[in-house]
Amino acid sequence: MSGGIARGRLAEERKAWRKNHPHGFVAKPETLPDGSVNLMVWQCIIPGKAGVNILYLLLSHCSR
Repeated sequence: MSGGIARGRLAEERKAWRKNHPHGFVAKPETLPDGSVNLMVWQCIIPGKAGVNILYLLLSHCSR
């Protein structure tokens, strides 16, 4: 049951993201061989300088 709730929320978030997201950032759900999308697996691109550990930056920002 919770998977259905999560997928519904992810579909809403995807719709909002497609309308308005920061320049250079990309987030797309995985496309399956049959053409359907898996909203539980995403491919993301976060712009920035090469060699910067973005995970460290995100975690240090969230822990404040």
